[in-house]
Amino acid sequence: MVYTLDEPQADPAPINAMLIAEQARKDGIPVLLTGTGGDDIFSGYRRHSALQLERYWGWAPSLLRSAGAAGARRLPTRWPVMRRAHRAFEHADLSAADRLLSYFTWTTSGLRGSLYGPALSEDLRGTDVLAPLRESLARIPAEREPLNRMLYLEAKHFLADHNLNYMDKAGMAYGVEVRVPFLDHDLVAFASQLPVNMKWRGREGKYLLKKAMEPMLPREVVYRPKTGFGAPLRRWIRNELREVVEDVLSPAAIGDRGLFDASGVRALIDADRAGRVDGAYAIFALMAVELWCRMFIDQPIIPTGPR
Repeated sequence: MVYTLDEPQADPAPINAMLIAEQARKDGIPVLLTGTGGDDIFSGYRRHSALQLERYWGWAPSLLRSAGAAGARRLPTRWPVMRRAHRAFEHADLSAADRLLSYFTWTTSGLRGSLYGPALSEDLRGTDVLAPLRESLARIPAEREPLNRMLYLEAKHFLADHNLNYMDKAGMAYGVEVRVPFLDHDLVAFASQLPVNMKWRGREGKYLLKKAMEPMLPREVVYRPKTGFGAPLRRWIRNELREVVEDVLSPAAIGDRGLFDASGVRALIDADRAGRVDGAYAIFALMAVELWCRMFIDQPIIPTGPR
């Protein structure tokens, strides 16, 4: 996956995209349609749902929000419901703008700092990793709706830098064109002018899109629970990929590379396995960086398979 993407993009979703493209090519299907963009312009991600909850506690005084954030950070993250509560409230003590940006992060600044090696830590001193998102928000000062502000960030960053990037490369690895009908210019322009209650209403995301599809598709299809394009990454990191983690992120490998701190990486792995933190995605990101370095910086042995 890392080799095909040509960069250390740490998300298991491209694995699914590659498997689908591979099967399509075997079946003689040269073009695929994807739903990429539907969540980004009509609103459908879990972070959009979490953002809706802020109307119930965003009015609270800072002292109360600080207490809620402190409590959320102490929650165990082994179970999904606790993990979601942790994600929803861990940044409650931040300003409205910073809370919006926090939905796009997987790790805290403290955790990231514990993983950097001395040279990298020095290079990043004083760097605001969220600066590109802040700059984007500064371009839409008149937009007051939090959901619309978040959707702007989705389109400018998550969609462009992540979803479209891996989807195109995964398809091209097998010679399959992947088309994105939800990103038709006229449709995007139309969605951008919709009031927010046409995008998210009650507990339902993509509200208008689903209503439009009711005459055409069975209700159980339109309103089925959202299923992400993910993988059981947390289980893989702790079980099936355990030996791979030990190899790729061994103290020797980390020390030789010099980017990260071996003791910090080891502490993260141990804490994740003990269930004290939800560290799977951070570990996966570290693995992606090391594998990318081995393939594109070291003297590489080019993997077999598509690119």
